[in-house]
Amino acid sequence: MASGLSAELLQHELRTSLFGRAARVLQETDSTIDLAREWVREGGPEGGVVIAARQRKGRGRLGRQWLSPMGGLWMSVIARPPLQIAAAGRLGVGMAVAGAEGAREATDAAVGLKWPNDLVIGEKKVGGVLVETEVVGDRIAAAVLSLGLNVNIPSAAFGGGVRDTAISLLAATGREHSIAAVAARILERLEALWPSMMESGTELRQRWGKLDALCGHELEVAVGDQMVQCLAMGIGLGGELALVVNGEARLVTAGEVRSVRRRLR
Repeated sequence: MASGLSAELLQHELRTSLFGRAARVLQETDSTIDLAREWVREGGPEGGVVIAARQRKGRGRLGRQWLSPMGGLWMSVIARPPLQIAAAGRLGVGMAVAGAEGAREATDAAVGLKWPNDLVIGEKKVGGVLVETEVVGDRIAAAVLSLGLNVNIPSAAFGGGVRDTAISLLAATGREHSIAAVAARILERLEALWPSMMESGTELRQRWGKLDALCGHELEVAVGDQMVQCLAMGIGLGGELALVVNGEARLVTAGEVRSVRRRLR
């Protein structure tokens, strides 16, 4: 395949017992999220993964379009986590940590994390995470954990203003990478993190902290219709953004970081 990925290559790379063992790999689709949701309705297995070499209608957080050309990793994972809705934030955090750790292992790129769902290299975005859930009562019945990662996309492929804010693993390291190997390393990290994601989230918070691009810096965060000036202090056990606002500790479950004023460490 032109993307450097096939179901056979993925299985050859994988060292998991569950995640990625059932896989649907396509050259092109509208959205891996939509295909994974259909698979959930069909009774798709826990850890089943949908990967496309290219998406025509990739989407990101807040309904934004996600550029998904050839050369990227566009992946959605099926899960049926035994969690209450209040703990849903750990799913996105876990997928992001797995994405950053797996990408670092596979490529040696210095991938970090920016709350709530961005994978970054320096101040540029290299990937993102989106989680969609199906809820019954106060519990999560099923979830689709999705990750988009710019692997072998040349800088020239990023149009307009995107080029100023986006980067690929290719651009960061100066060489191409096996998309199958990157996908496998991410799925392995996700499987290893899963117990912490389902339990206290303590290990998850510690691992996020090692890659946190915001902690210790002054932020401007949009929370609802308010703009909050604060100091980032990591994340909470539920995946919330931990802040200090006017000297008081605060956890934010939903918001968007609008600006970062970096402090010397």
